[in-house]
Amino acid sequence: MRIVHHGCQKQTSSFIPICPNSGRLEGLVGLDDVETTPTARGVLGGKRWVSGLLALVLAFAFSIGLLASAYSSQDEVKVPTSKAKTLFQVPLDGKFGYVNIQGKIVIAPKFDDAGSFAANGLAAVYENGKSGYINAQGKMVIEPRFEFAWGFAANGLAAVKENGKWGFINAQGEMVIPPKFEFAWVFAANGLAAIKENGKWGFINAQGEMVIPPRFESAGDFAANGLAMVYENGKSGYINVQGEMVIVSRFERVEPFATNGLALVEESGKYGYINAQGKIVIPLKFEYAMSFSDNGLAEVKENGRHGYINAQGKIVIPPKFEFAMSFSNNGLAAVNENGRYGYINAQGKMVIPPRFEKVGTFDNSLLAPVVENGKWSYINAQGQTVCFVDKIDDHEVLKSAHGEIIWPRQ
Repeated sequence: MRIVHHGCQKQTSSFIPICPNSGRLEGLVGLDDVETTPTARGVLGGKRWVSGLLALVLAFAFSIGLLASAYSSQDEVKVPTSKAKTLFQVPLDGKFGYVNIQGKIVIAPKFDDAGSFAANGLAAVYENGKSGYINAQGKMVIEPRFEFAWGFAANGLAAVKENGKWGFINAQGEMVIPPKFEFAWVFAANGLAAIKENGKWGFINAQGEMVIPPRFESAGDFAANGLAMVYENGKSGYINVQGEMVIVSRFERVEPFATNGLALVEESGKYGYINAQGKIVIPLKFEYAMSFSDNGLAEVKENGRHGYINAQGKIVIPPKFEFAMSFSNNGLAAVNENGRYGYINAQGKMVIPPRFEKVGTFDNSLLAPVVENGKWSYINAQGQTVCFVDKIDDHEVLKSAHGEIIWPRQ
């Protein structure tokens, strides 16, 4: 789940909405959202490529309340940093907190928005109009002083916006790269981050040095194969870490290279896949498609129905679903059948029956957000409800799978 922001502003040269609150629970998709919701920082083109997968904003119809006022320090559940990534955002009465894999409240719902925990055990939160960072115990370790904030990258730096400009801080909250950019993304695994300066995009290293001068209309993260998406002269292509154009900008829209070395591209309304040399290896023939998941399967649309192909372009799960999402790391993918969502495995078997109105992908392979019978909940990989949000006297409460009130504490 990614940090996004209030007051979203569509930008054709960016990958996701640029807005100031951090971390709406992304991922819930219903039939009304199919192929009309923005992807999470994936696709580059003259206009944002929209898809059903990873919707950035869940507009939960929950009223505003202050259940967090019932929270006290003795209720705090201690969570080691190594377990921080097993915490999941939960919305209650317009505030966000965190639950663990058992559905137990670990951090009280008191933030206006909340992001996922990074590997360093910190998560960006939004409170009283500013963004800061908390640890796995819910303690504010970097006070909210930023207008916007991304999560921490693997190199220990996070992009933040202060006084209208973007820079980067370390885990102590120290500004290590001064805020001087018009916009900035997180650092990729190769140590480079895309930044915007004077209306153009380039790349800096962790010392803030410009290693690829800003000259692109838009730019994305570097993938594991060392190529990054860029957009110039109305077309999309890929550059290497030296900034050399290795796949000439000729596509209308592109996605990052997947772990199998293939990238999704779109041209004249049809979707296909290229390799790192820019050769089309799976013809552009699909009505809609998504990037390959780590299990080697990609969701495609053919003759109005959704199914899955392998890296050779062979249909392995026939197009029979009204809609389908990419596979999560736990090997499950959400699909829509007869107006309801369930989850299939890589063999196409329905392992969690279609009973949901809206669904999301499994976060860290553990829990997925869903809406069932109008109620927001988390399920595990066995399809069992872990916790759900209910309403009592116009206030929202969090209940266990058995219906006991978990929050506010009784």
